[in-house]
Amino acid sequence: MKNLVIRSGSLRMGGLERVLIEMIQNLNFNKYRVSLLIEDDSGEENIFLKDIPKEIDLYFIKNKEMIDKTHSYRMRKKNIFYKLMYNYYMHREHKYVPEKTKEILKEIEEKHGEIDVFIDYDWGARRYVDKLGLKRKIVWIHNSVPNMLKKEDKIKRFGENLKKYDLVVAICDEMKRELEDIYPYLKGKVKRIYNPFNLERIEKLSENKDDLNERDLKLMEEGYFLGVSRLDEVQKDYTTLIKGFKLAKEKGLKEKLYILGAGPSRKYIENLIKENSLENEVILLGQRKNPYIWMKNSKGFVHSSKYEGFGLVIVEALTLGKSIICSRCEVGPVEILKDGEFGFMFNVGDFEKLSKEFLEISKDENIREKYEKRSLVRARDFSTEVVMKAYEEVIDE
Repeated sequence: MKNLVIRSGSLRMGGLERVLIEMIQNLNFNKYRVSLLIEDDSGEENIFLKDIPKEIDLYFIKNKEMIDKTHSYRMRKKNIFYKLMYNYYMHREHKYVPEKTKEILKEIEEKHGEIDVFIDYDWGARRYVDKLGLKRKIVWIHNSVPNMLKKEDKIKRFGENLKKYDLVVAICDEMKRELEDIYPYLKGKVKRIYNPFNLERIEKLSENKDDLNERDLKLMEEGYFLGVSRLDEVQKDYTTLIKGFKLAKEKGLKEKLYILGAGPSRKYIENLIKENSLENEVILLGQRKNPYIWMKNSKGFVHSSKYEGFGLVIVEALTLGKSIICSRCEVGPVEILKDGEFGFMFNVGDFEKLSKEFLEISKDENIREKYEKRSLVRARDFSTEVVMKAYEEVIDE
């Protein structure tokens, strides 16, 4: 039985965290003895804590008190005193985390023997992973490196850190090509593995009304398109989404637009809605634990990002047989939708094309049904059964 250690940042609500849980729930515990290292113990925000299989040993690296203290100084660091305190605590954390990780790994080895494979699932150990004395190290990359880091010196340093791993896993082919183009020395060390999706679970949740109140049920009776993403204008480009939707309304679109999510740009988006007199047509529903019932009952799914790592919600919409409208953004969406074969695509910022696609799905039932059928076919490529075979292959190499 292989001794496997998986490390990641948190168990808070997020796309990467959802994928982590899906993956660990489907590991073969007859083949692997699994320990999970989570950097942040976020207390009540450990949303996925209850979803960790009982077969897994769980360890937290940083406790809640340490996290809260650093956060409190960060929030007030415009004040010189708090800035100094924040820098001190960050310096302390940078020393503490590798030391505590070593301590936990030693405890795991004393309990289960030598660690065969260490998976750094959110690349958070990249600065010190070579100091841990591990036999085999694999790192997962979930985002486009240039879009994530932007600055040339940071991109260069990131590549130097990736050299420390025995294998680098990218979550789509385009991301794999991107990594090998930026870092030619990684050629032969990068493998593509899609994120796993439990299609049956998503379908089941799409029928679950437990979290809906009376207002929700009334809203769901309306015809609507749905967007699900972090409310972040820089990445998600809500300006294009609202402009495209408004133009479609002016040309006769009957459906409304509902948006699920929370984030730093909520006020900006609210103002955008107001400026375009769409208060009764665009509804911000906030963050919902179960977005799938909203997806299932929508006329179609829309995603307007300037860039993406993969695009989890796009696969989830495919799973529910939705017609999808998506920007042709880097990196994952073009690959997921095969550049328009499995969904409608528009160039980033092209709100006029977006408006036409709203209308096409709304008014042409034959086209809508054609894409709904295609969605269900494409979703199978991302099923847990298919993807976990690829996971096992890299673990067992």
